[in-house]
Amino acid sequence: MINNALAKHEVLSEEEARKVLEQYKVSTDELPRIKKGDPAIKDLEFKVGNIVRITRKSPTAGEALYYRLIVD
Repeated sequence: MINNALAKHEVLSEEEARKVLEQYKVSTDELPRIKKGDPAIKDLEFKVGNIVRITRKSPTAGEALYYRLIVD
């Protein structure tokens, strides 16, 4: 997990990933992607195929959650 002033990035467990995909009724192919070399995650031990939850502060919602699939 990485936590900076702008966002927190954490990889989901298999169970968490399954629940997120079910909740939003999507497959991993339908998720937005983030490259493994992206500066936000490049120094972390994330693997291609992992789903990352990104938590950002939002002035209207308090916190906003985003999900990305890690690709090469």
